[in-house]
Amino acid sequence: MAIMCPGKLINAKDIPAPCNTSRIGDSKLESFLSFDTLREAREMFEKSFIDSKLKQFGGNISKTAEAIGVERSNLHKKIKAYGL
Repeated sequence: MAIMCPGKLINAKDIPAPCNTSRIGDSKLESFLSFDTLREAREMFEKSFIDSKLKQFGGNISKTAEAIGVERSNLHKKIKAYGL
């Protein structure tokens, strides 16, 4: 932390989440915790995860499916279900 902080003093704002619980609101974690059911949170996480990976692989479904460890046909179904 001493190397990464610009000033001579390390402040709470310099410590990233999740180590700094005052900054958890800055992360996506809080958005997943706002759901009422595990199913809703899991679906939103899965949608966000797949969307992120699709962007990472330039929309290539075969490469994305291989990278995340699912069958290509299953990924197609999820993309359609989530409207991605």
